[in-house]
Amino acid sequence: VGGRMPALASKRLGVLAMVIAALHLTLQFTPTHAALGAVQLTKELKQKIFAKHGLHECPVPTSGISQHYLEPYPQPDWSIYSRLDKQTQAIYDVVNANKKEMHIQNLVSEGLPIADEPYGTDVELVVYERGGLSSETLETVNNIQSDQLVLDWLRDNPREDWSQLNENIRPIPRKRGEDGKLRVALIFGEHGREIITTETAEYLIKLLSSASMETLLPVLDNDATLASEVLEALDHTVVHIVPCENKQGRRIVEMEQGAQHLFSLPPEIADFLEATRMERLLNLCQRANGRYIDPNRNWPALWGNKPNDYRPQEEYPGPAPLSEPEARLMFRIIHAVEPQAMVNVHSGMYGLFVPPDSSPIMSNNPAHLAEVKLLHQMNERWLGGKCPIGSVGYAVGYVAYGCLSEFMEKGFGITSAQTWEIAGNELTSPRNCYEMFNPIEPDDIQEHRRIWTAMVLNHIVNLYKGMVPGIRSSEDDFSREVAELPNPDACGLTQMHVDAMDGLNDLALGRGDRQERRDFVEKALARTPDMHMPLLGEDIPAEWLNLTWLNEGPPDYLKPRPKRPPGGPSEENGFNRGEKEKPAVGDTIVKGGVAV
Repeated sequence: VGGRMPALASKRLGVLAMVIAALHLTLQFTPTHAALGAVQLTKELKQKIFAKHGLHECPVPTSGISQHYLEPYPQPDWSIYSRLDKQTQAIYDVVNANKKEMHIQNLVSEGLPIADEPYGTDVELVVYERGGLSSETLETVNNIQSDQLVLDWLRDNPREDWSQLNENIRPIPRKRGEDGKLRVALIFGEHGREIITTETAEYLIKLLSSASMETLLPVLDNDATLASEVLEALDHTVVHIVPCENKQGRRIVEMEQGAQHLFSLPPEIADFLEATRMERLLNLCQRANGRYIDPNRNWPALWGNKPNDYRPQEEYPGPAPLSEPEARLMFRIIHAVEPQAMVNVHSGMYGLFVPPDSSPIMSNNPAHLAEVKLLHQMNERWLGGKCPIGSVGYAVGYVAYGCLSEFMEKGFGITSAQTWEIAGNELTSPRNCYEMFNPIEPDDIQEHRRIWTAMVLNHIVNLYKGMVPGIRSSEDDFSREVAELPNPDACGLTQMHVDAMDGLNDLALGRGDRQERRDFVEKALARTPDMHMPLLGEDIPAEWLNLTWLNEGPPDYLKPRPKRPPGGPSEENGFNRGEKEKPAVGDTIVKGGVAV
């Protein structure tokens, strides 16, 4: 999530290192994990464990080249990329030239002091409403509440409940109805080293400021139909953009190596470096904020849980949930705006993901199932299929806790909370962070800006057309257009996800008995398995290391079945068409007239 560097290093170390990695035993025990007392499961063993839990295989292409594996590594060309201050001023200039349709404001926040050391930051919020900013839109963004809103929420919502995601948690009530304009939030630059994300934000803002058939056609491959749909969608949408969430981390990236940092390392990271004799990350590798806390691990949902392969330098979650001003600012913005859809834009790999971040199994509901169909379609059209889609925990091989997107869904009740990874070179050195997280050639940079802006616009069209259940449409049903899309080989799917998709397709296309199809979908959703990945310090379940158990495969009801033929329901697919269903644990069955 946001391209955590060391966890992906096994496939980024170049040819020589990959040969070495192939010689590793089933369990790796590295100095990093020795210091933390954790044993890391290899990627190969994880795949077997995932399959045992019923997860289907999915394509995860590797992107990049290994030509810069050795030093000296490329350095940012600030005549091609923009430094943060220059980029921010350029955005102000664009907005101020189109005050009828655009608004920008600066918001500030103070984080929780650590060792009496204060830490604060600020962000810009850009708002775009084609045709003219409404009084409601301006009133909303001009009345974003202070940090006290966050402190009040923390007081009223016990940390323990959210760290466990137990039955006591409640989403924040929405004040607006769903019958007004579509509201979309786009967040860029959550991690400092992901420079291409803020470049894409600037490009998008400039395009929106002059959106017309003439300006859209070159971005959309001269597709006049799509350009017309984009303009229609924008006429009924308010777009909210945070061009750079993590300004303090970005400023470290722009500093010369060896320059004095403004804030001290948190004790947990300092102790880790001393124990492992590892060096601090290079400035160009700065992922976290200005005081080395990851804003994308600082959210309340499962905060404080640390994965089996936890890296403090990469994902230290901070001393408390919402301790960081970056997270507090996003909380305040989302609370005021109440978007129906949010995209958190990262780099470090290519990928299009939906919640949760905390499990390799994708949430099974109509909205997420429709989203992966639509993401598959956009992936093929704009990116040649290079992105894995679905569950980030399956695609990258690690899970994460305390993430923004998971709280957007569970805390704010946002129907569509996606994470996009828009660039990455997975075959270069882990120390070559500029190239690992960003394209470096001028033409490639420009093409990334264009393609991912087209993706954003295509996504807005899909949302406006009601293609994601629950956004301008029924939350329980696919549209006909979605039903006619093929079921994708998305990451994190089990047979229950596939069955639910098949049933929702049938309902939308009028195939089969409607009540029977509805019952079929509900049963598939209810029987979706769950999976707990070991936390830092927890023992790995003994059966996970038992290859005989693993090779037996999943329970029968989760075993992959043949794909549905295009003509209609298949007698071979599903557990509700008269065949004898395997009983679930807890079911009552009858043998010889006796219930057992």
